[in-house]
Amino acid sequence: MLSSLAKWSKQRSAWLVLALSATMLLGLALYFQYQMNLQPCMLCVYARAALTGVIFAALIALIAPANLLFRWIALLAFTASSVWGVMITHEHVGVEQLVQSGGLYTCSLFPEFPLGLPLDKWFPEIFNPTGMCGDIAWRFMGFSMPVWTRVIFVVYSLLALVLIFSQFKKQKYNPYD
Repeated sequence: MLSSLAKWSKQRSAWLVLALSATMLLGLALYFQYQMNLQPCMLCVYARAALTGVIFAALIALIAPANLLFRWIALLAFTASSVWGVMITHEHVGVEQLVQSGGLYTCSLFPEFPLGLPLDKWFPEIFNPTGMCGDIAWRFMGFSMPVWTRVIFVVYSLLALVLIFSQFKKQKYNPYD
């Protein structure tokens, strides 16, 4: 199985699927914001930034997935973005639980993106927080958006880690491959 995943990580189609899945999720977030009028809070915007990191990781791999350097940069960026997404969404779920139990929580007024990038200034349509942390305005099957987003980032993180481990699997030489 690991050798199959290692082969898979060297194919453009696999990275294209990853890029498209993260792009669709980011598009869904924008649909919720602009069509359903669900305003993103600070933690929602950080989750969008993590999704953007997954997209960029996939785009890096799409350049040359068989190239060891490009593949490792993409795998590490994919892992870092996914794990950061898990941490952000886990915090967001905790904030929701705190607010639902009667506790108080306020978001930061100004976002602090990784590497000091002012994404809220460059792309305010995507990264400008306008909602309140802890508000639950949408549920699906009884779970809020941060819960579903955490599930997605956990799946991405597990996939990223398995792909990293697969890179260490010895490949059998096949001259017809």
